Amino acid sequence: MNAQLETQDTEVQDVAEEIAGTLQAAFALLIERRDRQYAEAIEPLDVERDTLEQESASIGEARVNLERLLPAKAREAARAADALLLAGKREASEAKLAEAAEAANAPEAMKERQREISARCEAIEQEKKAIARRIFESWYPDAQRVIRAAEHGLLVILLDGVEDSMNDYQARTGETLIKLAHRTNLTADERSPEWQAANRWYGGGR
Repeated sequence: MNAQLETQDTEVQDVAEEIAGTLQAAFALLIERRDRQYAEAIEPLDVERDTLEQESASIGEARVNLERLLPAKAREAARAADALLLAGKREASEAKLAEAAEAANAPEAMKERQREISARCEAIEQEKKAIARRIFESWYPDAQRVIRAAEHGLLVILLDGVEDSMNDYQARTGETLIKLAHRTNLTADERSPEWQAANRWYGGGR
């Protein structure tokens, strides 16, 4: 008899652990699916942003070096242009001065490209936020379905079912067996994290 009871106790414990494991697996699946979808959606944007940031850093370094050299390059170009002019090569002299003027404008063009990169990086962050909203809005109904299925299983099937079965057992045996404590003690007490969580979700503490 004792061996039979021990077997039954083990079976009940196995069922309890299976229920907990199923809920944990459902939770893990929900979170994994949401995070994977988000990571896959933003990966191209992150790659683009990283590439742009590297480009901007390279431009910044090149601009600083160019600005440091520009005064000397301008003086050198002016001397070369004067030498060409004195040699009677007016067109070549003008070309040399135009080349120097174009080089002088390069830092501003570099700054403009950096501004474009900065604007695109900001746009990427906005796109990532929009993706996060879209992923959440598509994921939330899945979470709702899983949670409400678990609620139905716990509240309607298990708790209501156990209470009904206790009433039926009492009616069939003809004994007054069920007290209030038998019902309230089915669930965790007020000191438990389960009770605290249930009170937060169902007790108006949302």
